[in-house]
Amino acid sequence: MVQDMSKYTEEDLEIWNYLFDNQYHNIQGKVCWEYLDCVQQLSSALNPHEIPNFNKLNALLHLKTGWSIHIVPGLIEPDEFFNHLKNRRFCSSTWLRSKDKLHYIQEPDMFHDIFGHIPLFANQDYADFAQKIGEMAHHWKHDEDKIAQIQRLYWFTIEFGVIRRKGELKSYGAGIISSIEEVDKVHNQIGEFREYDTIEILNRPFNIDTVQPTYYVIDSFSDLYESLNQVELIFSNAA
Repeated sequence: MVQDMSKYTEEDLEIWNYLFDNQYHNIQGKVCWEYLDCVQQLSSALNPHEIPNFNKLNALLHLKTGWSIHIVPGLIEPDEFFNHLKNRRFCSSTWLRSKDKLHYIQEPDMFHDIFGHIPLFANQDYADFAQKIGEMAHHWKHDEDKIAQIQRLYWFTIEFGVIRRKGELKSYGAGIISSIEEVDKVHNQIGEFREYDTIEILNRPFNIDTVQPTYYVIDSFSDLYESLNQVELIFSNAA
């Protein structure tokens, strides 16, 4: 699939501008500095004034961490998704939500995928963590239980992760950063915030249809990457 820039309308641009401006203003002081720094690094291709051109973003990402965006029509099977992660490709839709669904959609659109996810792929430790998750999922792709555990790890980190900065809780998960409700909830410390615990996360089911009740807090992205050594040990011992 390719991104056809000619198909985006003026209304699409208005929606993108509103979503970007509104949420970028809202997340100040609420998300980790790494995310904000990465947005600035990618600002020539990721900003409120133009629909993001994936080719431009790919050129920037590839130079920084070797990642790129792979276009998909919507949600895809876990095996395919994790295979793309293994090869440093993040899957994104090219469609944008409509005006009557500005603040909530059930299926991830381009705003969630690009605004929420893509910036941190310019951070080396985070990018390496995501790629390693893909490698692990590929290795254990025939083990349904382990794939379910890897999905939980992905959910509580890349989608809904929280990081401690100077004693304060900041969001880094894309599902939080792209949602006004979620980012404000974390900022106001509404919910249960638990220390990052690999074993607990691997065995904790999640619900995709509700605002998150529980978040796991890390201290650094390098620690997050190192935690995968424990996951590999757990999986190997259970094999």
